[in-house]
Amino acid sequence: MIKVLLVDDQRLFREGVKSILERAEDIHVTGTADNGKEAIQEIEQAQPDVVVMDIHMPEMDGVETTSYVKRNYPGIKVVLLTTRADDDFIISGINTGADGLLLKNLYADKLIDCIRDASCGVMVLSGEVSRILANRIRELTLNKKQILALRLERSGYQYTNRELDVFYLLMEGNTNNQIAHQLFLSLGTVKNYISDIYNKLNIRNRENTIMYFQELITAKDNI
Repeated sequence: MIKVLLVDDQRLFREGVKSILERAEDIHVTGTADNGKEAIQEIEQAQPDVVVMDIHMPEMDGVETTSYVKRNYPGIKVVLLTTRADDDFIISGINTGADGLLLKNLYADKLIDCIRDASCGVMVLSGEVSRILANRIRELTLNKKQILALRLERSGYQYTNRELDVFYLLMEGNTNNQIAHQLFLSLGTVKNYISDIYNKLNIRNRENTIMYFQELITAKDNI
């Protein structure tokens, strides 16, 4: 029998999920809690194998609670639930040791299967969560210049390798003279490149161009 502690600040959702889980013959909800603080108090009595918990909660959110559970009860599995694919919360949840992270729009049977898998030590992730993690891994293996190149291509801009060199050095805050020195170009050639950049991007000043490039680098969409 898999013992589950269910933690969510929305009572209707919590009771609904409890009802769904207890349809499974091998799952028993041994306790419920409104937030992370209540969950910590409930753990000793509930003795769960798996904590199923909302990531966004008042008092003490799912990320902070997961960190506490993993430090003090390393044998307990934690599956986090979220209504939205928030990159930062998802990465934080995984970094604190969560054994799964699922979007709340999944089917009931899928949730039951995921709890079973998590109890056996299998990492369980929704498709959207997997996409976010894969994208973050790709970002870690690419440098800023490569990310800039990919994002410019996705935005429909055509450029040469030399133009990309200028784009990158401009984004890094280099002056025209510094760009010319690093790329072994004349100052006039660099100015021409930058003028072409303004025309391609339909931007008329250096500050906004740099800001645009930096926004491309930090965007959270797929690479």
